[in-house]
Amino acid sequence: MPGEFGRALSRGQIRVSDAERERAVDTLREHYADGRLSSDELEERIERAYSATTRSDITALMRDLPSVVPWRARQRLAKANRDAWRAHLTSYAAVNGGLVGIWGVTGGGEFWPIWSIGGWGIAILWHGMAARATARRLERREPRSLRGRRPPPPLPR
Repeated sequence: MPGEFGRALSRGQIRVSDAERERAVDTLREHYADGRLSSDELEERIERAYSATTRSDITALMRDLPSVVPWRARQRLAKANRDAWRAHLTSYAAVNGGLVGIWGVTGGGEFWPIWSIGGWGIAILWHGMAARATARRLERREPRSLRGRRPPPPLPR
C-alpha cells in the first residue's frame, strides 16, 4: 500500500489523456517547423507520443527540446502584468490625491503629503521599470537560453 501511494504521487506515472497526446504532437510539429527535428525523427516521435501511456513517456519525447511558453500563457502573463501595474498606479493616484485634498481642506501649511508621494513614488517607479522589463521579456519569441546560438547541424540520414 505505501509503495502504491508513492507511485500515485509521482507525476511521471500519471496516465496521459488523448488531449495531452495531441498537445505533445502539436508541440513536436512546432519544433519540426522551427527546424529542430528532421521529418524521420518527427514521425518516430509522433508514433511514440500516440503510444505513450504515462506523462514520463511524453516528457521523454521533449527532453532534448527547448520548452516553449504557449502563446495564450504569454498573453495571460502580459495582461496580469499590465493589470497589476494599473492597479498600483490607480491606488497611488487615489490615495495621494486624497491626501493632497485633505491637506488643502485643512488650511495648507507645510506640505506633509510629500512623504507619501515621494516614498510611494519610488516604489511606483521601481514597479514600472519591472513591469516594462517583464513586458519586453514576454514579447520575445525564443527562450533566453536559445538566443544568439546557431541552430544545430542537420541530422545525418
